Amino acid sequence: MTGLATWSATHLAGWSWRRLAHAVVRLPARYRVAIAVVLVPALATAIARWALGDSPTAAQIDRLGYGWPNLEDGRVWTLLTGALVVRSLAISFVPSFSFFGVLLLEHKAGHWRTAVAFVAGQVLGVLLALLVTWPLKGRSGAFAQEMTETVDFGYSVGGFAALGLWSCYLGAPLRRPVHVAISCYLACQLLLSGLIYDVSHPLGWILGITAGARWLLPPDHVDRRPPRIPVDVRWMALAAVLGIVGGVVAGWNAGGIGGIFGWGPGRS
Repeated sequence: MTGLATWSATHLAGWSWRRLAHAVVRLPARYRVAIAVVLVPALATAIARWALGDSPTAAQIDRLGYGWPNLEDGRVWTLLTGALVVRSLAISFVPSFSFFGVLLLEHKAGHWRTAVAFVAGQVLGVLLALLVTWPLKGRSGAFAQEMTETVDFGYSVGGFAALGLWSCYLGAPLRRPVHVAISCYLACQLLLSGLIYDVSHPLGWILGITAGARWLLPPDHVDRRPPRIPVDVRWMALAAVLGIVGGVVAGWNAGGIGGIFGWGPGRS
């Protein structure tokens, strides 16, 4: 019996290590979009550093970002470079928040739905942000100037779009509190910080939930059960409190311009 037990333990250990090695080898193929979200910006930033040379000025770097100043100058291609290049030109392989949104979605939805949601959410979210801030052009005030005179970098808008679509794969009892918590968080950011991305992030989130769920999800995949009262309502109320608290803390300390109505502390 001792010999049999020893053989079984050794065999099972070897089998486990083989499964682990197989999973590690398959990991890049299974999450190829999420991995690209880390690697492609690092490569784009390295190319930008090479192209700009030593000690580029802030104005030279800003010419790569997206926003009204570059769009008015005809640099439409900044919708791409602004999403991929890091403003500081620091090459990093550390995953960002957007990476985890893409990772969650790719685990549920596969490669092509994730890629479409991420890219389309980034581009359309930025374009919608430009559209909704167009009436602010030429107006005075910190918020109007922030929205129309600042350029932005990063692909976080696409990350929120991916997160929004991922949330639609959840069952209704969990999906509704997630929607409430993240929506309250983003609303508080807009009200208390009011940075340029505080407009585009909610738009990416809404695109993922609405347009993404409409066009990219199978028709019968969204759980549309009505909320259970009072159980689901209590969970949504708790989610709202958590989202508001998180949004207030983050918005108050974000170093913004004080929010859309000037309620926050303002940029120091």
